[in-house]
Parts: sequence; C-alpha cells; structure tokens
Amino acid sequence: MCGESAMSDIAEVNPGRPPLSLEPETEVSFIPMSDVTDSGRWDNRQVQKYQDVRKGYTCFENRDVLFAKITPCMENGKGCLVDAMENKVGFGSTEFHVLRAKANADPGFVYQWSIHRPLRLKAAASMTGSAGQQRVPASFFEAFMIPQMNKAEQAKIAEILSTVDQAIERTEALIAKQQRIKTGLIEDLLTRGVDEHGNLRSEPTHKFKDSPVGRILVSPK
Repeated sequence: MCGESAMSDIAEVNPGRPPLSLEPETEVSFIPMSDVTDSGRWDNRQVQKYQDVRKGYTCFENRDVLFAKITPCMENGKGCLVDAMENKVGFGSTEFHVLRAKANADPGFVYQWSIHRPLRLKAAASMTGSAGQQRVPASFFEAFMIPQMNKAEQAKIAEILSTVDQAIERTEALIAKQQRIKTGLIEDLLTRGVDEHGNLRSEPTHKFKDSPVGRILVSPK
C-alpha cells in the first residue's frame, strides 16, 4: 500500500448506458429504492419488462454498486452490490449513483468502501440542494480519498468482509426465526399456562372460557 487515490480512480461514476439489444418483452431486474436495505442488501428481487423501464430509470450491470444519493436514504446506508440480475442488466431509481469498478479494482472492495461509515459521513457533508431534497453530487467521489491498494489486496479484503457480512445475515435470519417462534408461543403460554410437567395446557384436559384476549384457563388443575 502506498499513497492515496480518489474513489473515482477505482470506480467509474455513473457510466454511460451500455448498448442493449433486448426485445421489448424481455424481463430485466428492477430495483426501486425500497428494495435496497439500510444494511447494504438487495431484497425483494423483482423484474419488469424492458419496454416499461428502459426510459426514465437508472441502468446498471452485474457487479455494479448502487449508492443512494438522496437524503435520508444516503445517511441511512442504502446501497448494494448487484449481481445475478435477470438478463445481466437492471434498472432502478434515479436516486442511485452507479459505481462501476475499473480494471484496477475489485467490485466487492468498491462496495465495502461505499457502505463504510466515514465515507457516508463525508458524503453527507458534501450534499447540495434544498432541505429535504439534498443529494450527494457525483463529484464527491473525485474528492474522497482512499488508500491505494493493488487489485489482489482489494479482493482479499472484500472476501474477508463479505464473509463477515454473510455471518451477520445468518445470525439475523436466526434471530428472526426465533422471534417468529416466540410470537407463536407467547399467546398460548400467557393465556393457557403450563402444567406441572411443563406441557402447554389444552382443552381436552383443562377448562377454558372466552375472554377479550381469547380462550383462557378457568383454573389450573
């Protein structure tokens, strides 16, 4: 590692639309801002017909990085690395900056920098426009400096951080599953209770009555 370079030295900012030879009915990926999470993931993958999105939307390719440029989406961390898109092309919100890794850069490394908190804070300070409609200008990426690293080092760093991201996703999914289990149990446990063996009381063995919160135990036996 030696010296610094601008973010725009490793990523082309808002590259021109590539030539597309798609039939009007061809399905392509479509990413509105609502389908990108604050934690940098692309959720709710949907498709649209090319004829319906080819005008008036931002275009991007596989392995491009989407960066929300408008407040408060930018400050909240919205953005993602797009991949496995339908027919290898996508369209989405015009409130995305598109960052495309140059030949000397790894897309995963560009993505990790795009969600890095210090970059987001600097981006927030660079916003222009009226209150409630402020946006990060494309020129921000020409001014934001990062350490120079070769592509192999970038790829290794991206691999390590991606592994951590995947572990976080698995943990979040497990927490969500346990929360659903708790939600399913809580009403039964709080209204029916458990017997001396720790088993949920049921109507065949205990007496219940209707109440504003549902069927509840009359008296434990």
